Order: sequence, then structure tokens, then C-alpha cells
Amino acid sequence: MNGWFLAAGTLLAAAFFVHVFSGNRFYSEARPDAATAPSRAYEAWLMGRCGFQMISVDLALAATFVLLLGTGALPRNFALELLLLLVFGGWCVFWLVALLCEKAGGRRYLRLCHWALFLVLFGLVLGGMLG
Repeated sequence: MNGWFLAAGTLLAAAFFVHVFSGNRFYSEARPDAATAPSRAYEAWLMGRCGFQMISVDLALAATFVLLLGTGALPRNFALELLLLLVFGGWCVFWLVALLCEKAGGRRYLRLCHWALFLVLFGLVLGGMLG
């Protein structure tokens, strides 16, 4: 048993459910009316909506594999662990870069603090790799 991986997997599973239910509701509120909005605005929203759903798959698969590593049901695998570490680190960096590029104010960094979750996951997976 690896507590670091179990903590990361539990956090990922919780994030999956929050993403699917609360995030889905939040994203739906921004839907432009397809009949009255400029077609490119609706298409941009729709592409984002599809991408949003792809993240649900990422979260579910990551939770599954990290929990399997944590319970020992999946043997330790340096390549998989490194991949997960780089994914969470990359998500953190790219989230912060996107906020920076959009010149989001400090309030937005706190309101859209997904980067903090990714940073915590990075740390937990790193702890699991070293522990």
C-alpha cells in the first residue's frame, strides 16, 4: 500500500465527480443560443464543451491507475508513474500559463484554482514515487 498514491487517487476520484456534476452545470450556463449567437461563438463553445468532457475521461483514468498503484493491484511502474507526474505538472503549468496569457486578475487565479489541485497531485505522485 502506498498512502501517497491512495491520497492522490482519492482526490482524483473526488475531482472527477465534481467535474462531471458541478463543472457540467457551470459550463452549461455559458451556452450561447445557437439560433441567435454568431455561429463561431456557438461552435467555439461546443468545441470547449466536447473538450470539457474529455477531461472527465482523463480524471477517471488517472484516478483508476493511481488507486491501482496505491493498493498494489498494479505493480509499481516507473514509466507510468513518471507519465502521471508529468501530466499533473503539465496541467498545472499550462493552467497558469493560460491565466497569464489571458491577463486574468489575481481574483481569477483564486477562483479558477485548478492549478492548485494539479500541484497537489504532482506532489502526491512525486511522494508516491519516492516513498
